[in-house]
Amino acid sequence: MEFYEAVAENAEKLNDLDADILRYVIASKEGVGELTARSLADHFYVAPNTITRLAHKLGYKGFNDLKTSYLLSLQEAGFVMERTSLDEQIIRTHELLNDEVVDQVVHALDGARRVDFFASGLSALPCEDMSRRLTIMGKDSVVYTERHVMRHAAKRAEAPNVVFVVSVTGQTRLSVEAAAIAKSHGATLITLTGLSKNKLAKQADIALYAMDKHIVYDSMDLTSRLCFYYVMETVFERYFQLCSKRASAVEAAGE
Repeated sequence: MEFYEAVAENAEKLNDLDADILRYVIASKEGVGELTARSLADHFYVAPNTITRLAHKLGYKGFNDLKTSYLLSLQEAGFVMERTSLDEQIIRTHELLNDEVVDQVVHALDGARRVDFFASGLSALPCEDMSRRLTIMGKDSVVYTERHVMRHAAKRAEAPNVVFVVSVTGQTRLSVEAAAIAKSHGATLITLTGLSKNKLAKQADIALYAMDKHIVYDSMDLTSRLCFYYVMETVFERYFQLCSKRASAVEAAGE
């Protein structure tokens, strides 16, 4: 199994420490070849068994197998050392996107009468962009960011509508609670979070992940949502293609 496929398919098994270790491995680039389970364990002040368990969670026999898989992914991607960390985040986010999962999201959006987005802070920005474009395409869509209004919208959610919840950590209490309410009322729950095992993704019908680099200043979250925009753009382009093909088919049938 390819490295990023293994990560995407097993992301829900990972805890915060696992995610931190993976980020460190990915950031090491070709230097990962020099890493050992012992050196990695020492860096994170954990036992080597922790590193081995992480490898097992991803479907590898041990850390050496994980390391080899990652090195192969660098070769296959034609990895260039000069790439910036931002470039790398986008590339890794692309590799985390599974075509089948994207198609599931598009199918859910297409079948929904209404698409509601739940997000707080900077995470609302990519949602507003996506919601605006869906509205132009004729889909009823609203972004909710305020606590009480979000909970009210969640209580009104129902099948076949979609509730799309976006959060870097996937642990924000407001988002988790609102998502649970919406799902209990029958809405299809789609989540977009950073790469980690989190409460939000765990309850999702469809979970999407993006690479992120945490940036905090004076206890304020300044983490870039660029990779969230990338995921939204990928989904929208696929949705637009579906709508375009359908319109062309209808036009051809009417001729």
